[in-house]
Amino acid sequence: MKTPVEFADDVEYLVEYAQDDWVGMSPVTAVASAMAGKGATLEQQISALLTLIGDLMDRGAVPGDLVEGDPDFVAWSGTRDEVLQRIARETRALGELPDSGEVTWLHVIGEA
Repeated sequence: MKTPVEFADDVEYLVEYAQDDWVGMSPVTAVASAMAGKGATLEQQISALLTLIGDLMDRGAVPGDLVEGDPDFVAWSGTRDEVLQRIARETRALGELPDSGEVTWLHVIGEA
């Protein structure tokens, strides 16, 4: 399981990544899986995922969709809790933590 310092480093890395580009779910779920620990249930993994995405949102990253056209990233509407509930619901429907291209992308709006 990751230490709090390693977790903080991962959050910082993901925030910097989201400032430069769109972050797919693969690197996010890799960190969440490590946070949850080996042998964690899907619900424990989802809990870690929501904690991580919540921390990223607190640092300015927003979940959204990549679309054709301009703008090419559209942030999801709703409150923080509504967005996190949507991610949990869509992850449960997958039956596993999502890969890049599934559920959502993360990006810091106004950066790129």
